This record gives sequence, structure tokens and C-alpha cells, in this order.
Amino acid sequence: MKFFQKSTEYFFYLFIFLLPWQTKLVLRPSDTNFNEISLYASHLVLLLALICFFTHKIKRRNQVEIISQFWYFLIGLELFILFSFFFASDQVLAFYRYVLFLVSLGLFYLLREGFQKGIYEDCCLNKIKVIYSFLISIFLQAILGIYQFLTQSSFACKYLGLAAHSPDSLGASIIETASGRWLRAYGGLDHPNIFGGVLAICLIIAAYLLAKKKMLNSAKEVWSSILLFIFYFFALFALFFTFSRAAWLALVIGLIIILVRLIIQKDRWILGRYIALLFFSIILISIISFSYSDLISTRWHMNSRLEVKSLTERQEYLDQSRKIIQKNWLFGIGPGNYIHHLISQNKSISSIWSYQPVHNVFLLIWAEHGLFALLFFILFLIFIIKKDSRKDFSWAVFSALIILMLFDHWLWSLPFGIMFLFLFLGLI
Repeated sequence: MKFFQKSTEYFFYLFIFLLPWQTKLVLRPSDTNFNEISLYASHLVLLLALICFFTHKIKRRNQVEIISQFWYFLIGLELFILFSFFFASDQVLAFYRYVLFLVSLGLFYLLREGFQKGIYEDCCLNKIKVIYSFLISIFLQAILGIYQFLTQSSFACKYLGLAAHSPDSLGASIIETASGRWLRAYGGLDHPNIFGGVLAICLIIAAYLLAKKKMLNSAKEVWSSILLFIFYFFALFALFFTFSRAAWLALVIGLIIILVRLIIQKDRWILGRYIALLFFSIILISIISFSYSDLISTRWHMNSRLEVKSLTERQEYLDQSRKIIQKNWLFGIGPGNYIHHLISQNKSISSIWSYQPVHNVFLLIWAEHGLFALLFFILFLIFIIKKDSRKDFSWAVFSALIILMLFDHWLWSLPFGIMFLFLFLGLI
């Protein structure tokens, strides 16, 4: 019995570490990641963890489980995603995305059940170990992101899922100023906005963990705090170099929410440590902002050629989603079929980079899966945060995720994004 429990634990920690690295076997290539069908190394490890977990669960099942209300909304969401599959023009892609959603549900279920002591003699998972496994992986990504920005280059490595980027390449995410073209930090992910969003969520959790540590009673706890502190500031610099406005906003809102909760709790020691951490963070960011003031000004005022182009394109994406929703408002156009639908409807557009999902997860769900799927998703979010609102960093992480979903699409449009979303919804 212990074999399956331990196997679940080790496979899951390995999955958490591998998740940010996009090592994959491309089964059906495409000019855009949104239409690509790939088998990710991290997903295979997750499947092994799920097999071990369900085997352990079947063998040790001896209590009646209480089904939380949000599970009914998840089931409703799954059913309408399945129903939208029959309206997809590319059903192979739709099936692939539907399977990814089911695996994400399995990830969420494993997290919610694996932390429970009431069902099993011992927990299958340890929440702190899960968080630290992910932070270690993101720490390596943060170092990579800092290197990419400082050297203005990004090397390719197929074994780590890294793509080459250059500020002179078409399609690269850059900032254009009077001093030239500046490559934003990608880390090991597909876009700086994705990298920034991941860093923002990790920084919120790391800030809380640093403030929470009251007494250091062992060498292990001392080293844990030191390494967490190092991670925090490396990740903070990497987030700055992504120049992702949505990620910056998500981090600020999340940190403010933690501050408010700590003030309400009236623990002066924790509050003092947290305020000191924020103070040093502001000082360091101010110093580095002074060094790159022209880049900050460009991103802040949004009046350069590329910034205006970006805002114009986002408005076009909203108009495109409105047209799709008007024609397919009830059942959508099928899982993962948004870009495929745009290409089929606008064949006159020559550049593949011109095709992007609407930068709003809620509108994307409505367009791909219909109105009822959107309603079930919103109800799921409401009930999960209502149920877990007493947990320490739940509201901060949840609010940051909502901001990212309002201003971008990757949390639903890409395989990594949907896994990341359900990972942290399972942790809060």
C-alpha cells in the first residue's frame, strides 16, 4: 500500500518540477502553438502519478467522501466542453484539448484529495513540498530569464523545450526605444507575459512564506529561509525583465491583499517582516528601474510604435471574439479551435503572428465552449474561493490569477497554462 502512496508523491513532485520546462514530442506540427498537438514529458509523469494515486485510493477506500459543491460546477463545465467538441471544425485538435482538460481535472483532484488526512492514514502529498518543488524549478527559469535580458539573446535546447529568440527576429517579444530593440525575458516559456504571470504567482507565495517564518529552530530552517530569500529577489528581477504589465499588476494586487490580511490578523512580528520585505523590494526595483528608465517609460506611456500596435491588436482581438460569440454564443466553436476558426474565416491575412486568441480567458471560454460552460466556470471559481477563503494566501493568489485571466489568454489557450491554472487553484 505504501508503494503506491510514495510513488504518487515522488512522481508528483517530479511533475511539478518539470511542468515549466516545455520538453515535448510534437505529434502534429503547426505554424502556431495554438494548433499544435504535442506530448509533454511533464504530462507523462503526471499520468504516472495519477495512476498510482487512484490505485492507492481504490485499495484504501474505507470512508464515505463528502463531495464539495464546486465539483458539481466542474462536472457541468466538463460536460459543456465535451458538448462543444461536436461543433469543432478540427476535431482532432478539439479531442486533444479535451483530454488536456481532463488531465488538468485529474491534477486538481489529486491536489484536493492528496492533502486530505481524513480519507487516508497519511497524506499522499505535502503542500510545502509541492510549493518548493515548483519554486526550485522557477528559480532556474528566473536565472535563465535574467541571462536572456542581460545578454539580449536566448539559446535553443530541444531537450529543455527552449526556443531561440533575438531582438532582431520577427515575432520576438521586444521593447522598441530610441536606444534600440530590447528582448524581453522569456525564461523557458513561450512568451514573456506567461513567464511574468508565473513569476508573479510564485513571488506572492514566496513573500508570504518569508513573512510567516517566525522562529528558525534548526539549520534546515535557516537554509530554507536563505534560499527562499534568494529565490524571491532573483524572481523579482526576472519579473522586471519580462516587462509584463499584467504580471506587474497581479503581483502588486496580490502583495497588497496579503498586507491587508496580515494587518487584520494583528501579528506584529509577521507584519513587520512582511513590511521590511516590501520595503527592500521597492528599493531594489527603484534602483533597477532608474537604470532602464527608457524601457519603463515606453511600457508605461504606451505611445511608441509597437506599444500602439499592441493596443490596437488587442482591440481587434476583442472585436473578433465578439463576432465569434455572436454566431456561436450557446455552444461555442469547440475546444482549442479558436485560432483554427480565425484562419478559416480570414484567409487573406498572410502572417501567422496576426492570429491570436482574445486576451481574456472568460471570453475565450465563451467563444470555444459556449455560454453555459462560461457560467459553470465562473461558479466554480466563486465557490472554490468561498470555501477556501480562510487560507492564508488564497485571496492573494486567486486575485492575481483573475487579473491574469482578464488581460491574457495563456491560462486557457496553452497546455502549460491550463495545467498551471488548476495547479494553483488546487493549492489555494
